[in-house]
Amino acid sequence: MADLDAFKNVNDTYGHEAGDVVLKRFADLLRANTRASNMCGRVGGEEFIVVITHVEKPNIQIVIDGIRRQLEAEQFAFDERTFGITASFGISGFQGGNMPKFTELIREADVALYAAKRAGRNRMEFTAKSV
Repeated sequence: MADLDAFKNVNDTYGHEAGDVVLKRFADLLRANTRASNMCGRVGGEEFIVVITHVEKPNIQIVIDGIRRQLEAEQFAFDERTFGITASFGISGFQGGNMPKFTELIREADVALYAAKRAGRNRMEFTAKSV
């Protein structure tokens, strides 16, 4: 799970057109950094989901941190002002054995996402069960 940090401020300060540009750019970063066989999409508001398969935890960390850093480096310009935005990520997963229910993985990722928010934003957190 991914959530754009303080996204409401973008809409409130720069307008919904600026917010739409930020959302589209983040979606582009997600697509550019995941394989065609994986899934990514907007869940609602400023929250996104990324499903990456057949990758171990250290490689997930590399991929997600790369996306996080790319977004952090972006500068958006509106009304002769520029701003940046960051994202927080919550990661759940499993390896081998029986696959948990998808809804359980989402719930765990959401818990990890809010842990990332509480820990200062612009970071990723793994669930305790993640491998």
